[in-house]
Amino acid sequence: MRRSGPILAVLTICSFVVLLGYSLFQLVQINQELRNDLAESNVWAATQAEREAQALLLALHDMELHRSTIDDVQLQFEILYSRIDLLIDLPKLNYFHEFDVTPLLSKVAADMVEMDHIIFADDPDTAAIVGQSTRLTQMLKNLRQLSFSTATGERADRLERRERQVSVVQLLLLGAVGAFLSGVIMAALLWRNMRRAIRTQDELAQHRDSLESTISIRTRELRDALSTERKAKEVYKSFIVTVAHQFRTPVSIIHMIAQRQLRTEDDSLTERLRTKFSRIFEAAVRLDRILDNFLVAANAEGKDITLARRQVDIQHLVASAVEQARLAYPDRNFVLDASDQIIEAEADPILLEQVFINILSNAVKYSDAPSVITVSLRKEDGQVLCSISDEGMGIPEGAGSSIFEPYFRASNAHHFPGIGVGLSLARDIVDMHGGSIDCVSEESKGSRFTISFPASREKLNAPAADFRNDPLRRGRTVPSR
Repeated sequence: MRRSGPILAVLTICSFVVLLGYSLFQLVQINQELRNDLAESNVWAATQAEREAQALLLALHDMELHRSTIDDVQLQFEILYSRIDLLIDLPKLNYFHEFDVTPLLSKVAADMVEMDHIIFADDPDTAAIVGQSTRLTQMLKNLRQLSFSTATGERADRLERRERQVSVVQLLLLGAVGAFLSGVIMAALLWRNMRRAIRTQDELAQHRDSLESTISIRTRELRDALSTERKAKEVYKSFIVTVAHQFRTPVSIIHMIAQRQLRTEDDSLTERLRTKFSRIFEAAVRLDRILDNFLVAANAEGKDITLARRQVDIQHLVASAVEQARLAYPDRNFVLDASDQIIEAEADPILLEQVFINILSNAVKYSDAPSVITVSLRKEDGQVLCSISDEGMGIPEGAGSSIFEPYFRASNAHHFPGIGVGLSLARDIVDMHGGSIDCVSEESKGSRFTISFPASREKLNAPAADFRNDPLRRGRTVPSR
């Protein structure tokens, strides 16, 4: 309600300004019409031509009675000719064209030309000249019709112009009244706002004495609320991270199956099924992005997640992650080099698989086909060692120590999608398993991430295996297939 008054006043003022502008425009148009008005001269010219035609007809009659000479007829004809010539002048001719009398004027002009040849012949024939009375009588009728049409049309124009002028004057009066009312409205609004400002100042003065105590109470309440909010935020972060990672694997499977079906060239896949798989694929992509956004919003650092440990076949877990990557990126070459020995560990399979998938996704993102992505797995001294190598763009020198920090992205990776939380989350998950992630990279030649963690809980406090001489760290060459 407080804002409706000024808005209404502004709209009212704008309406009347437009109205005044339109009225002024119409006045300018009317003024221009009055300046260019040729109505009186047109009526006068038509009337004069009619009058001179009557005078010529009388002159012919007197000539027939021998009361006038041929010179008198020729003089009167010259006067009539000048009147007709004035009528067929271009501005007046255009005016007569509006009343559909141009054919009459053309007929009169043609008759004048023929009469001119007869009256001003080298050897004028008195009988032929007198015989033009019939032609002149018809010309007189045409000129009378021309005068009548001109007068009627001009009368209609004057009435229309008068009505338009009256309308413009009424609009101007309405605009003036509107401007006055707008001023009254603005004055009323100004007075109301001044009174409101005075009341506000009085209220501020009344509350000034109790302001300090109110601030103290509110500050204490805010501190309590902040403490409660922090606790709720921690619970929320833990819940979001756990749920998001629980959803990640099934969403990835749905995503990969749908993508694989869309890429197949089998004729048995109907267009209807392709449409459905396309929708499934798009829904899986959207859900995967939503999960990413949840992780970012929760600032997932992995520190509040409780591991659901159980005995896990690490070979099967790594093979599953590689297979998911193959399905998601069928144009990429993945090589799995796993030890023949059984490799088991007490771990959370869902979170640990997410670590492998995350690093494999990065390897695909930052390398180009058909380069090889090699995954090596083995167990040594109670430690599970998994290395994922690519031949991609690598990490610039000096940035390797920061890639596991949340939201950090290397200078050569800004044009790729991502927000820089994947490696941070992977590091936190591996830390909770009592392990670590090591990265060896060279720009433009590729990167190798080595994940190590103890196979059992008894090894959690044992020192991590020293793999400085590990062939995985030296980048063992594996033939592509």
